[in-house]
Amino acid sequence: MISLLLHTLIFAVATLAQKTLITADAAEHCTGMYSKRDWGGPGESFIKVDLQKFGYADPSTDKASVSLVVFEYQDIDGLGVYDENLGRRRYICTSGMVSDGLCKENQLNQFIVDENFTSFSQIKTVKLTDLGTNDFSYKVANTGYYCVAAYEPDFTDKENTFKLLLNFHNAFGSLPASEIPLLPLYGLLAVIYAVCLCVYLFQVFRHRSELLLLQKYLAGFFIFLTAENIMTWSLYDLENNTKRYPLPGGVQFYIVVISLLNAFKVSFSLFLLLIISLGYGIVFPKLSRKQMNLCKILSLAHFVLLTAFICINYYSSESQPGEATTDTSYSVDTYQSNSWLILAIGAPLAVLFIAFYFLILNSMQKTVKYLREQRQMVKLNMYNKLFRLIFVSMLLLIFALVISTIVLFNDNVAESIEKLWKFNEVLTNFWPACLYFLIFIGIVIIWRPTDSSYLLAASSQIPSSAVEGDANNDDNANILTIRMRLVTTLNLMISEVSRMIMKM
Repeated sequence: MISLLLHTLIFAVATLAQKTLITADAAEHCTGMYSKRDWGGPGESFIKVDLQKFGYADPSTDKASVSLVVFEYQDIDGLGVYDENLGRRRYICTSGMVSDGLCKENQLNQFIVDENFTSFSQIKTVKLTDLGTNDFSYKVANTGYYCVAAYEPDFTDKENTFKLLLNFHNAFGSLPASEIPLLPLYGLLAVIYAVCLCVYLFQVFRHRSELLLLQKYLAGFFIFLTAENIMTWSLYDLENNTKRYPLPGGVQFYIVVISLLNAFKVSFSLFLLLIISLGYGIVFPKLSRKQMNLCKILSLAHFVLLTAFICINYYSSESQPGEATTDTSYSVDTYQSNSWLILAIGAPLAVLFIAFYFLILNSMQKTVKYLREQRQMVKLNMYNKLFRLIFVSMLLLIFALVISTIVLFNDNVAESIEKLWKFNEVLTNFWPACLYFLIFIGIVIIWRPTDSSYLLAASSQIPSSAVEGDANNDDNANILTIRMRLVTTLNLMISEVSRMIMKM
């Protein structure tokens, strides 16, 4: 469960709608799309637009004049022309550029497309002159990362603006293409949760007279996790089949509920892991009131901060660029404008998680030391398994972070985006969920109900001889030494990853 470090900071259940509103302040939007050939579905994949508002009409025609371009990101070099006087690439044709021969007069106030460029997909430009769809449609024939950029010239000294609704429609439904793999994956994970829950509840029923309070906590939390995963899968299915924009109030309320459940899952998981590390239910029948109250206060604070963090991520869009690729806008988007609030909540959340991390490891070391001194080999073995489980989970998360970093920075920007958008959600969303499941199942197996569960909590193992006691003491000393080395190695790895992230 310590693997929730990345899961806590980057996971939010809320998804971004495939219908997106762009304005003069943020005039470009990019997203991945699957062709019908690659993913399938009942319909066709296409991009349509709806001009809902324009600032001022073109004096020469008395109509709107919003220029639009749709292109696949690999074809970015086919847009614009290099202006040697300014030393940069320019994408919108102006009267000065017409005089310099950089573009044609019929391209005035429109996007410039290199007619000699061999494109991966069609580069389509259009001039919108009326409110509505203007009968514009772009068929997505190839899977890729598609961008739509818009530009409206200023015909007056007043600020010009427009509103344009983009519809990125995939053949399979309304989910973003980057998130559609999560629909079957979360469905599969929910089934696995349900099967494992049935097996565990059967063991709980068999040993109901020997159950420890900790095992009852785990059983109840197992039921909660199964229900939460089923509801998460149903949310993706519901959004994939919802065509209304914005999302209906009922769907938005459901998203908030799932987000709260996810925040509770993370916080309660840390609470469980902390009290287990303190020896609750196995080493000691109960914890002191001071210890238990500290665990509850930390968990409650973590839940409040994480809930606020998820809500801010939901109500902030991070998909529109602050500095548009085609130079149509240099304004910041909602996500960037709320960055100070995200930092104000994210920073204490990260500090609190680190505090949990060190408390868990420190408590586990003290518990192991106590078990070693008391020569409790059976219980010591259980905590050894728990520590190895946590250590392996951290290695797997660090491995995922390194792989994504290599993919992102090993190639040029276009190649990185083309590779990353397809599996980014799986890597940052589903991979931590899988690790969480594996760690929880590992904890459930270690603390599973048995005929001797009650005796395990209430009794102490007595060495059969002094020689055996000394041998056990030496073995435990070796185990403690190995543990300390693993903890030191883990801390060093986390520090290195933190420095890498800061450099990025």
